[in-house]
Amino acid sequence: MDFALTDEQRDLQAAAARLLADRYPADRVAGMADAAAGDPDAWPLLRRQGWCDPDLGMVEMGLLAQEGGYALAATPWWSTVGLAHPVHRAAGLAVPPGPLTLAWQDDPAGGGCRAVRHRDGWRLTGVRALVTDATAAAALLVAADTDAGVALFAVPSPADGLTVEPQPTLDRLRGAARLRFADTPGELLVAPDAAGRALADARRHGSTLLACEAVGVARRALDLACRHAGDRVQFGRPIGAYQAVAHRLADSYVALELATSLALRACWLLGAAGNAADTTGSAANGPEVERAYAEAVVTGRRAAVRACEDALQVTGGLGATWEYPLHWWYRRALWLDCFDTPTTTHLATLADHLLAARPGPS
Repeated sequence: MDFALTDEQRDLQAAAARLLADRYPADRVAGMADAAAGDPDAWPLLRRQGWCDPDLGMVEMGLLAQEGGYALAATPWWSTVGLAHPVHRAAGLAVPPGPLTLAWQDDPAGGGCRAVRHRDGWRLTGVRALVTDATAAAALLVAADTDAGVALFAVPSPADGLTVEPQPTLDRLRGAARLRFADTPGELLVAPDAAGRALADARRHGSTLLACEAVGVARRALDLACRHAGDRVQFGRPIGAYQAVAHRLADSYVALELATSLALRACWLLGAAGNAADTTGSAANGPEVERAYAEAVVTGRRAAVRACEDALQVTGGLGATWEYPLHWWYRRALWLDCFDTPTTTHLATLADHLLAARPGPS
């Protein structure tokens, strides 16, 4: 069995790397991060390049996510393709052309979101917080409580009664916002009988792509560290010749390779399960998919944080300065490490699988 990428997948990844390298050199990334601003002109370009093609496979999306993490592309691509598009597919609807995002998290200060049906349609009232890329979205997909349970709604942005309040985040290139709804009209996309599954699938889909993005972040941090280790000379030798530096980089590389393999494996399994569900109508999750998803998230997060922290150690005082770009990738790694489901929950999932596989006492 051949587990390698196909020639078409390699070409796709190489083309994405060239596109993002030209558009997001490190100095531009730093400038956008300093200004806490995204790239408003990128969306039409990504659509023309096929990044939002509904026929794009999960592995191909994972490769694009890797390159997005490597370049720190300041676009709403992940929130649109990773979170929102799966909801439209679950609803059996065509994917809209504009950027989208998904809102399901309660405000940490308290308060949720509720939808009530009126004669003229559904109305939403309440709050959703930490909504990624909400300020750039042309429409918002919102999870709201109803009398029959949680349902998913589409709300255009702007809309009557909708207030979008930017929230400060550690990663300035991936902004978040608090959404306040005051009798805001919404279109029902997924009814309560299917919304819970659709929301869980969308979160799994998005987090799997974030595991791939973490791989890109780790690879960029390792590249920065290796370049510095080869250029910086102490006592007549590049510092990479010394074991204290070389072994640290080698350990980071091993973690990166493991995360890369597990992230792509999770993409393949999730994509295959989704195709099977489309064909048979069965659920697109099972023990193997859940285990692969948890493995990808845990190893991706750890590889990204480790690579950035190892790079900080290797680059020394230079890497800790504001002018050196490494800290922007470190911010993304820390954001990835705390997004949505905690790592401890994924570890508990893996522990359950391991213990269930053990034979009972004889």
